[in-house]
Amino acid sequence: MVIVLVLVGIFIVAIGLMLFVFAHQQNEKKKIEIQRRIRILADRGRQIQILLDEIPAHYLSQDFRIFLATQWMELLQEQQELGQKDNRIKSEMESAQQRMESIRSNAAQPEPVGDIKIANGIRRNLKQLNKVVVNLYQEKKVPHRMAQTYLNEIKQGFTQTLVEVFKSSARKAEVEGNLRIAVVHYKRIMSELNRNNPNGIHNQTLLECRETIQNLEEKIALEAESGNNELAESVDELIEEADSWKKKQLYDD
Repeated sequence: MVIVLVLVGIFIVAIGLMLFVFAHQQNEKKKIEIQRRIRILADRGRQIQILLDEIPAHYLSQDFRIFLATQWMELLQEQQELGQKDNRIKSEMESAQQRMESIRSNAAQPEPVGDIKIANGIRRNLKQLNKVVVNLYQEKKVPHRMAQTYLNEIKQGFTQTLVEVFKSSARKAEVEGNLRIAVVHYKRIMSELNRNNPNGIHNQTLLECRETIQNLEEKIALEAESGNNELAESVDELIEEADSWKKKQLYDD
C-alpha cells in the first residue's frame, strides 16, 4: 500500500512538473510573440514617421497627413497596451502629437522640386506610402473609399514630381535662351498631365502650358527670321542628347 502511495505521489509530482514546464514554455512563447509584435509595430511607426518627414507636405492633403499621424499614434498606443512603456514610446508619442497639431494648424507650403535626385527620392517614398495604404486596407483599418482616395493622391504625387522637374528645367532653359529645349520640357509636362487628369483637374495647367509653348514657338520663329537658323539647327541636334539622360533618370528609378 505504501509503495502504491509513493508511486502515485511520484506520478502526481511528475505531472505537476510537466504542467509547470509546459506553462513556463507557453509563457516564454507568449513573451517572444509580444516582443515580435512590438518590433513590427515600432518598425511600422518609424516608417510612417519617415514618410511624413520626407514627403513634401504639398504632395498630400491635410486629411491624408492627419490620417498618417493618427496611424502612427495608434501604433504607439498598441505598443503601450502590449507592455512597452520605455522612454522611446514616450518620446515618439510626444513627436506624433506635435506632428498632428502642426498638420492641423499649418497649411502646406508648396516647395517645388527641381532636382532629379530629390524627385526620385520622393517617388521612392510615395511607392512605400502606397504599400502602407494597401496594407492598412487589407487589415481593414481604412475603408475602401478612403483608401482609394489616398491612393489617387499618391498617383497624383508621382505626376507632380515629374511636372515640377520638367517645369524647373523649362524655366532654366528659358533664362538661358534655349527656347527649343524649353518647349520640349513644356510638352513633357503636358504629356504627364494628360496621362493622369481625372475629372480635368489639370485642364487649367494644360491650357497655360499650351499658351506658353505657343509664345515660345513664336519667339523661335522670329529668331529664325533674324538669321539664327544655324544656331537653331544646332540646338535641335542637342535637345534629345541634352535631356534624354534627365528623363531616363526619372523613369528608370
